[in-house]
Amino acid sequence: MPHIKVKDRNIWYEAYGQGQTIFYLQSAWFGRNPAAYYVAGRLSKNYRVIIWDSLNAGQLSDSVISSSASEHHVCCDYINALCEHFNEKKIHFAGCSGGGELALLFAHLYPERVKSVSMYRPTDTTSEAEKAIVKARYYEIAKIALNGTMDDVLAYSENPPVSRWSGISKWICEITRKPAEKEKLLSYNPKEFAEIMTKWGDWFSQKGFHKANLSDAELQAIKTPVLIVPSADPFHPEELAVELNEKLPNSTYVPSPFFRTEQEIYGAKGEEHNFGGIPHFLQHLEIFLNEEFLCTKI
Repeated sequence: MPHIKVKDRNIWYEAYGQGQTIFYLQSAWFGRNPAAYYVAGRLSKNYRVIIWDSLNAGQLSDSVISSSASEHHVCCDYINALCEHFNEKKIHFAGCSGGGELALLFAHLYPERVKSVSMYRPTDTTSEAEKAIVKARYYEIAKIALNGTMDDVLAYSENPPVSRWSGISKWICEITRKPAEKEKLLSYNPKEFAEIMTKWGDWFSQKGFHKANLSDAELQAIKTPVLIVPSADPFHPEELAVELNEKLPNSTYVPSPFFRTEQEIYGAKGEEHNFGGIPHFLQHLEIFLNEEFLCTKI
């Protein structure tokens, strides 16, 4: 797996296939996963597909904790640096769940880099489950830092209270597996670290997260073709996709074939891939990226 050094951080990625480049963003916070490799395997027959080891995922890439508006803004900064490394003027971006919002934010911040955006499962971070996930990733960590030391933060992350989503808090200890990363984490001022975690949590908690927290005017300014494919499940309601389609001036919306239960999202049976809906998304992504179709959108 190749890597480059960007702003003193090692960023790891993989590239498959040849042709126009698709940068696939697998989720909001996570590194490589089976779905990312499935996407790369299927699309690499006709495209060059990039998957990356996301920042702060505790896998191979280094961590980046800064005073940026959100963790998504940090990722956009480094994705832009990766684009410079690829030496390509415009790239197709596709993302699942929070990865879709990341792609949309990137199109807003770096429109000159983006040929198209494809969003699978626009995300509602105000649902009870998503609120619990944001709380575990940011707010609980912030509370420990505000009232203790960075050693306390690390100890909490290694052994958070047992609950359905408590494992999300383990990202802190996961990024410190490398000695240099651990040293870097422990060097933060805990109060300043708590402020960053709180700010990042506040950004992810907004009702407009499915729009990458962009205003209507900012969405209207995105002229890039955008594909929107929801999955109509408890965490990714159909109405979010409908609203995006209404706000974005150059969008294509594909209605969900049916409502998916939580079990059908994460353990689909009888489908090509057990992460429910991925084949449906890729089917429409391939149509969307067809040169003749996309040329009518540009």
